[in-house]
Amino acid sequence: MKIDKSSNTMLMFLAVLMVLITGFFAYEKAINNTVNTEFNTSFSLTGAKLSDKVYATVDKNSESYIGNTILTDYTFSVFNGGEENLTNWRVELAVPEGTSVANTLGIDYSADISDKILVFTPNYYVMTIPPGIVVDFDIVLKTTEPFDPDSLVFYGYLTHGMFEKTGVIFVILLIAWIVCFIGFLVTRFNLKNYKLKQKNDVKIILQSMNTFISFIDAKDPYTRGHSKRVAMYAAEIAKRMGLSEDEVQNIYYAGLLHDAGKISIPDAVLNKPGKLTDEERKLIQNHTVAGGKMLKQLSSLRGVRETALYHHERFDGKGYPEGLIGEAIPLYARIVGVADSYDAMSSNRVYRRHLNKDDIIEEIQQGSGTQFDPDIVKYMVDMINDGYVNVVKMETAEKEDEKSDFHITENDIPGVYMGM
Repeated sequence: MKIDKSSNTMLMFLAVLMVLITGFFAYEKAINNTVNTEFNTSFSLTGAKLSDKVYATVDKNSESYIGNTILTDYTFSVFNGGEENLTNWRVELAVPEGTSVANTLGIDYSADISDKILVFTPNYYVMTIPPGIVVDFDIVLKTTEPFDPDSLVFYGYLTHGMFEKTGVIFVILLIAWIVCFIGFLVTRFNLKNYKLKQKNDVKIILQSMNTFISFIDAKDPYTRGHSKRVAMYAAEIAKRMGLSEDEVQNIYYAGLLHDAGKISIPDAVLNKPGKLTDEERKLIQNHTVAGGKMLKQLSSLRGVRETALYHHERFDGKGYPEGLIGEAIPLYARIVGVADSYDAMSSNRVYRRHLNKDDIIEEIQQGSGTQFDPDIVKYMVDMINDGYVNVVKMETAEKEDEKSDFHITENDIPGVYMGM
């Protein structure tokens, strides 16, 4: 299954998003599970901090007497002021003999009294204390005498506290992805509208071109399909020269309309089987000037008018209508000039039969540097040798057989339109 460029780009965006999300969670998981050091210290609960970064405090909330038993409610706070997570922690509290746990909040009582030590572990949702966070938990103790805790032993592990940093990085990357994705959608929408407009413009252009071509065929039916073949040869030369898709498309248009001026030539002269008089030859040659005038208003298609006007100029300056020399002849006209000459030699005319392949190649190579641009000749010769010209002849012959009204459709246009 072939995926178009737009769908491929969409899949690429989704793949990048999945990589971002997967990478973030994998990185965060790895970071948070990387143990640096075991943390084991005794916190003073009397106000003196044994650590500037991690410390604990205690508040006595209430104290009540039930017979000989004292119920005391304490709130313990553990503050993580470091740059790393405190995880998988527990606390031990030294208590008087006969002490028991009446109740807890925010922490679990996980061990019996042993050597007057109570062991507590946090609830699952506070198993990790991130940097800058305080964890509070309440413990209600039953004692036989008043008790003021003065220290708390803390056990745990220090891990990299990178959640905030990686979170910020992820958010930045996600925002960048969203901006790019929205830009892609907007561009895709605009491009779709542009393509629709371009397609409509192409239809309008083709309607005009088909009108010209039908006039030319009506004047010179013996060369039916000539303009289409020349257009295809010229477009292929342009491709092989490495010209842009826009230029390939414009050269194709130029090839279609290069003989528009033939409409001005009298039928008797255009279809005369015998030798032309000097006056008749001038009428024939004047079709370039007439074509240039007809296409003067077609300025939206760059190079089309100049091609009709100058495609019979020669590289040595002996052509017509102006005797331009070398690269003074517009590039489109030089390309179409070679393609036009090849099709003339390879087609049957009213005054002669077509030449064979070897004779055509010899004629074109002899004209290299005199009649034709030598840089273009090599591409035309290659097209003859590799059989491209035969493919063109077969395509145009099939279309001539299918319809008596030979015309160009959107599917015939190379370059940018074919990429749509």
